[in-house]
Amino acid sequence: MDVEDGTKAAIIEASIKLFYNKGYRGTSMPDIASECDITPAAIYYHFKNKEQVLWSCYENLIKELDERVIKEVNKFTDPKAKLERFIEIVFNIWFDRPELSLLQAGPIADLSAKRTFQYKVHRANWFKFIHDLIAELGGSFRSDEELRFSSLILSKSLSYPETLIGEFGYDHEDVSEDVKKNILVMLKKFYVQALTGERFPA
Repeated sequence: MDVEDGTKAAIIEASIKLFYNKGYRGTSMPDIASECDITPAAIYYHFKNKEQVLWSCYENLIKELDERVIKEVNKFTDPKAKLERFIEIVFNIWFDRPELSLLQAGPIADLSAKRTFQYKVHRANWFKFIHDLIAELGGSFRSDEELRFSSLILSKSLSYPETLIGEFGYDHEDVSEDVKKNILVMLKKFYVQALTGERFPA
């Protein structure tokens, strides 16, 4: 990676963290420059405006999600093993890369119409992946609408595990590995039973 590419990558990563912590509207170009220890002019060399920075952040996060989740899950052939691996990866991602939640609740109102459409295509592809993952299990869904609803619930519940953690009386920053492991086992049990009707091994 040359210096220019390295600077651009640093701008994107700094922006991801700032957008996550301060929000898109709460982050200025000088904020990003300060975080990278460069001048605002250096940012404009790589990006036309803040909206372009935001979209580059989305592109990087989408690529990361694809690498960490979809490609990893697709290494498995057994549908139940794929589901369990999916739950494990997505649950753990929130702890080591919470910025990925920007893809779930990002400020798409600040994107152009073209990029909003591209963002929605990504969302549609993500839900289709989950939909197909559940469909492979062969559960007894009464309708395709019920299958789509199950896909949505699975995605939403795993995208905001802080809610689950909070129900157990913990703050996500203080959760021990043992607690995370126990909650993950319960999640797997719940979804395997709910989506397949099978009992999960004790």
